[in-house]
Amino acid sequence: MKKAPHEAFAHRLQLVRDEFGWNMSDIARRAMVTPQAVQQWAKGESAPRGERLKRLAAAAGKPEHWFFIPPGAEDGDVLAPSAPRQLDEKETTLLALFNQMPEAEKLRLIVHAKTTLKELDLLKDDVLNIIQSIQK
Repeated sequence: MKKAPHEAFAHRLQLVRDEFGWNMSDIARRAMVTPQAVQQWAKGESAPRGERLKRLAAAAGKPEHWFFIPPGAEDGDVLAPSAPRQLDEKETTLLALFNQMPEAEKLRLIVHAKTTLKELDLLKDDVLNIIQSIQK
């Protein structure tokens, strides 16, 4: 029997399905891809790259490289980054909402957040300058 070219990926995708109780349509919706793409991934016929892989990894809460670890290999057998810290309730809620947005809205929100942080930083500098001038 011929081996699927992306057997490791298909195995890891099945682990995600089992862990979260997701079907292929759930994965397609969360990764913003077609159900047909997920079917090919599940058969090991293809594997996502680029943005598709990033979205899948974010939805599953797994690092991108995790999907390519061969079946039977322990996660520790592969050089992996340190475990990410746990998200608190607000961060989890924010990420869940963010993942439901269209890409254009995600980008708009990122730009807005960066602008807000820059403005806060400038405000902090202004307040510090005022305090220093009062103390003189």
